[in-house]
Amino acid sequence: MEVKQAEELSKMLSTLDGVMKAKVILDPESGELTEVHILAYGDKNPKQIVRDIETAILTISGERIDRRIISIAQMGGEGQTEDNTAGFKVQSAGLSEDGTEIEISVGITMGISSKDSKRRGIKSFKNVLKLSAEATMEAMESVAESKLKFSLDEIREVTIEDRKFFIGIMTVISSLGMTKELVFSGKIEFNSVKDIAEAIIEKINSSGLKF
Repeated sequence: MEVKQAEELSKMLSTLDGVMKAKVILDPESGELTEVHILAYGDKNPKQIVRDIETAILTISGERIDRRIISIAQMGGEGQTEDNTAGFKVQSAGLSEDGTEIEISVGITMGISSKDSKRRGIKSFKNVLKLSAEATMEAMESVAESKLKFSLDEIREVTIEDRKFFIGIMTVISSLGMTKELVFSGKIEFNSVKDIAEAIIEKINSSGLKF
């Protein structure tokens, strides 16, 4: 998709019922549609708006999009509230050292909300894994306004043919009473904190949990 087409698509989506303003964002290199931001009135179900957006984009451009790239911000009687349709994203992830201690920092966003969490502990790689997972889950709880609760059951390092991976188990409880035990995993590369945060978020976003 070209920039001009994206601008025309944004204008077209802005005419949909319940939508005040729409903006689509493209990958500058591939031209792929990567984000759809919607400012909507508060009197329409955000899930219906998402379905309308999906249908409109498919009809206009012929592209079937992943609904997780759509973020909805609604104008209500007391200001803005956002839907969780777009899912969680990692805003920042890092590690700092202070003598024999480490501090893990993870920032998470969802829609227009963002929260940071920090965890400190004794300097060891096992603690890097544990504190990274805990900081990620704490930030996600905050940004979801405690509508999700997390418990880190276990996380460990696994080595396969000189390549290092992590695997973890978490229990998640939603405000609607749904409980799931989820396994997350990934390869340990340059920024292990970010690797772990992204693995957890990817698992939650694809879990189908409603809250």
